Amino acid sequence: MKAYAASIVFILLSVGFVPINGASGQQSPCSVAPDQGANETQIDIVDAGGYGIFDDDFAEDLGFGIGDEEYDLNPLTEDVYAEVLVPSDDAMALRMELVKGYRYRFCVTYYLDPTEISDGSPPVGDVYLLADTDFEIYKSDYEFRMDGMEDVLDQIPLEWRDMATWLPFRDVHAYERVQQIEFTTSIDSEQTPYINWWGPQPDANMYLVLDNWNSSRSGNQPQGGMGLIAEVTIEVEERVMLPAITAYALVCLPPILLIVVPAVLHSRFHGWKGGDEAKEEYGRSMPLVEGDAGGEWSRGEGADEVAQE
Repeated sequence: MKAYAASIVFILLSVGFVPINGASGQQSPCSVAPDQGANETQIDIVDAGGYGIFDDDFAEDLGFGIGDEEYDLNPLTEDVYAEVLVPSDDAMALRMELVKGYRYRFCVTYYLDPTEISDGSPPVGDVYLLADTDFEIYKSDYEFRMDGMEDVLDQIPLEWRDMATWLPFRDVHAYERVQQIEFTTSIDSEQTPYINWWGPQPDANMYLVLDNWNSSRSGNQPQGGMGLIAEVTIEVEERVMLPAITAYALVCLPPILLIVVPAVLHSRFHGWKGGDEAKEEYGRSMPLVEGDAGGEWSRGEGADEVAQE
């Protein structure tokens, strides 16, 4: 495996936060304050562009396990503010556990790294929201990048493409060649990365990927040779969840009513009678012939009456 030069990663998330010089010139559309920082039990910063070499002491001072083995996170229930350096030809990601019952609003703004000499190009990169399995494929895409892979993938139908490469969450959360992006998502069911037959199912992670390299996707932003600083804010809002039975009721109730209501009306119509009508009269199924008093009528007596007339 190709060795990579050391990557410098810094994240300013402490209570005594001091914004990066020149990084806050543009107002973020999200309203999370910079001193909000991030709860390290709910957010983990990981290298999404392979397996770089990190300064363990520097990462430990920041309070994050960058470059260490991933640990289990608590569900994301608090707002997040972070500024992350994304080196040229590299990618970083925020690992988190999204759960149902909350609405997540993501805002990402890219700035040029003020420590580098700018060539005048705007700070543009890519943003992806990936699930566990797609994130692993994304890292493999970085490690084993091949020329012409974009053309090969374009020939594969979209419904089969997940078997050949990584796809964004729900096939929609891919934002390419952007300087600033805002999007919202929520989880509607319990998420698990895979079925574990030998123990409890592990929690599923989501990765907000900050991309600054030329991936296999044909629409992505080619790396421009400049490091970027990503200002990331995540607003977490609790939302009202309807019970799962609501969807079944909305789908099944109208057809049931179409069958039951006519049957009830039909039964009530044929079972109706006036209040002063005798029960035996109400029970007749056919009208009486005029002159019939309900007694016995013989054929012989009727014939004699006709003959006398």
